[in-house]
Amino acid sequence: MIHRYAEVDSTQRVARELALAGAPHGEAVLAAVQTAGRGRLGRVWVSEPGENLLMSVVLRPAGSARDAPLLSLGAAAGLAVTFGLLVKWPNDLVTRDGRKVGGLLAEMDAREDRIGHVILGLGLNVNQGSFPEGVVAASLAQLGEEGLDVEDWRRGDRLDVDLVAEAARRAILAWSDHPDRLDQWRRRAHTLGRRVRVAGREGIATGITAEGALLVDGEPVTTGEVAMVEALPSSA
Repeated sequence: MIHRYAEVDSTQRVARELALAGAPHGEAVLAAVQTAGRGRLGRVWVSEPGENLLMSVVLRPAGSARDAPLLSLGAAAGLAVTFGLLVKWPNDLVTRDGRKVGGLLAEMDAREDRIGHVILGLGLNVNQGSFPEGVVAASLAQLGEEGLDVEDWRRGDRLDVDLVAEAARRAILAWSDHPDRLDQWRRRAHTLGRRVRVAGREGIATGITAEGALLVDGEPVTTGEVAMVEALPSSA
């Protein structure tokens, strides 16, 4: 089930209240406008009203709390496949040239090291035509003009946010707990093989661990914002 709102403060808050009231795995909240939307690391998520996908999904996976980071990695990989994008560690959806198209935010309720529920929030640029100065971003509609196949979600001359939402929800549910989620993430990775700067460390991003940490020159990094320094030469 998807609950649709014209405006909420945060789909994360509404979905969390539904989860605490017993909402089942896969129940989702969709809003045209968020007045207090949030991204990773405490950032504000800004979106033109009605132009983009703002959705939070209730997940009730099996497993321990330490497995929670893998849920968003798997979901990001599935979304990247669905929408023809790549994943910037840990769970930003980007184009090949690094423009941000979407991102995920996971909030967990744990009970004695077991996951009670996870609220997985997704912001995805769908029809937005311009972005604030200094924001390196793109929308699915813009990418459609550049050759990305977006016809499955088109109605008339615009992409239909509800159709995008259904596709996104299916991808999240299929891949958040999929046994091959890390392999799928690696196949869609924008970060791996590049020189990056994250958490005060600079080096080559060579892989991710079974727990979802990014390996930078062989050392695991568990949190932080990745900045691309340069790509490796194509012969590397």
